[in-house]
Amino acid sequence: MTSTPITDVLALFARARSGVLCSAHAGHAGWPYGSIVPYALTGAGDFVVFLSDIAEHTHNLQRDPRATLFVSDPDAADAPQAGARHAAMVRAERPPGAAAAELENAFFARFPEAAAMRQSHGFAAWRLTVERVRWIAGFGQMGWIDGGSWRAAAGRGA
Repeated sequence: MTSTPITDVLALFARARSGVLCSAHAGHAGWPYGSIVPYALTGAGDFVVFLSDIAEHTHNLQRDPRATLFVSDPDAADAPQAGARHAAMVRAERPPGAAAAELENAFFARFPEAAAMRQSHGFAAWRLTVERVRWIAGFGQMGWIDGGSWRAAAGRGA
């Protein structure tokens, strides 16, 4: 398959296992708040995070579902600005019922040990639907991917 910006971005998000989830803090006048979270990626291109009811992000996302998931290439730790780094602007939701179980299954497939946390502190799966992605592949290589293009590429297994 030919390498394109969108296939490269999807590949990094698929390879990395965690990112920084940034949300508007519900208790501190909307100041940006970021914390590392593990995530899974669904076949439709949505991210899945498993958050506790006592987590800052849970409170923040309940107030304002807009967030960003930032991921950088772990192989570029020594020269992070030369490596790939991408920011997925997402809309978060905590779906009920069968949709929640589907998201949990996607998350537990990648992080089986997390299933044990299901009963503690009200952990639940959240879907992060991509609205737009800012991709940076290194110096001078950058652009935007809209949500529709993202979902289409993810659905093709790009």
